[in-house]
Amino acid sequence: MNGWANSLQEFLAMGKHGDYVWASYGMTLLVFVLLFVWFRYMLKSLRSQVQSRLQTDDQEASSAKARKLKVDKA
Repeated sequence: MNGWANSLQEFLAMGKHGDYVWASYGMTLLVFVLLFVWFRYMLKSLRSQVQSRLQTDDQEASSAKARKLKVDKA
Protein backbone atom coordinates (compact mmCIF):
# COMPACT_ATOMS: atom_id res chain seq x y z
CA MET A 1 0.00 0.00 0.00
CA ASN A 2 2.81 2.40 0.82
CA GLY A 3 4.43 1.86 -2.59
CA TRP A 4 1.14 2.56 -4.32
CA ALA A 5 0.57 5.74 -2.30
CA ASN A 6 4.09 6.95 -3.10
CA SER A 7 3.65 6.31 -6.80
CA LEU A 8 0.32 8.16 -6.74
CA GLN A 9 1.91 11.12 -4.99
CA GLU A 10 4.75 11.12 -7.49
CA PHE A 11 2.25 10.96 -10.33
CA LEU A 12 0.26 13.88 -8.94
CA ALA A 13 3.43 15.90 -8.26
CA MET A 14 4.73 15.19 -11.80
CA GLY A 15 8.28 15.96 -10.92
CA LYS A 16 7.49 19.26 -9.15
CA HIS A 17 5.50 20.47 -12.18
CA GLY A 18 2.20 19.07 -10.97
CA ASP A 19 0.75 22.45 -10.01
CA TYR A 20 1.16 23.76 -13.55
CA VAL A 21 0.07 20.55 -15.23
CA TRP A 22 -3.06 20.08 -13.15
CA ALA A 23 -3.93 23.77 -13.41
CA SER A 24 -3.72 23.54 -17.21
CA TYR A 25 -5.88 20.40 -17.19
CA GLY A 26 -8.38 22.21 -14.97
CA MET A 27 -8.48 25.27 -17.21
CA THR A 28 -8.93 23.09 -20.29
CA LEU A 29 -11.78 21.22 -18.65
CA LEU A 30 -13.37 24.51 -17.59
CA VAL A 31 -13.20 25.83 -21.15
CA PHE A 32 -14.77 22.65 -22.52
CA VAL A 33 -17.58 22.79 -19.97
CA LEU A 34 -18.24 26.48 -20.70
CA LEU A 35 -18.26 25.80 -24.46
CA PHE A 36 -20.72 22.96 -23.94
CA VAL A 37 -23.02 25.14 -21.82
CA TRP A 38 -22.77 28.02 -24.29
CA PHE A 39 -23.51 25.71 -27.21
CA ARG A 40 -26.58 24.29 -25.47
CA TYR A 41 -27.81 27.83 -24.71
CA MET A 42 -27.30 28.94 -28.31
CA LEU A 43 -29.04 25.82 -29.64
CA LYS A 44 -32.03 26.42 -27.38
CA SER A 45 -32.15 30.06 -28.45
CA LEU A 46 -31.96 29.13 -32.13
CA ARG A 47 -34.73 26.57 -31.75
CA SER A 48 -37.04 29.13 -30.13
CA GLN A 49 -36.25 31.66 -32.89
CA VAL A 50 -37.03 29.12 -35.59
CA GLN A 51 -40.27 28.11 -33.90
CA SER A 52 -41.42 31.71 -33.53
CA ARG A 53 -40.48 32.39 -37.15
CA LEU A 54 -42.44 29.35 -38.32
CA GLN A 55 -45.47 30.42 -36.29
CA THR A 56 -45.24 33.93 -37.75
CA ASP A 57 -44.95 32.55 -41.28
CA ASP A 58 -47.92 30.24 -40.68
CA GLN A 59 -50.03 33.13 -39.42
CA GLU A 60 -49.07 35.31 -42.37
CA ALA A 61 -49.81 32.49 -44.81
CA SER A 62 -53.22 31.79 -43.28
CA SER A 63 -54.17 35.47 -43.29
CA ALA A 64 -53.01 35.76 -46.92
CA LYS A 65 -55.19 32.78 -47.84
CA ALA A 66 -58.13 34.34 -46.02
CA ARG A 67 -57.64 37.59 -47.91
CA LYS A 68 -57.31 35.71 -51.16
CA LEU A 69 -60.48 33.76 -50.47
CA LYS A 70 -62.35 36.95 -49.68
CA VAL A 71 -61.11 38.50 -52.91
CA ASP A 72 -62.11 35.41 -54.92
CA LYS A 73 -65.61 35.36 -53.44
CA ALA A 74 -66.19 39.05 -54.13
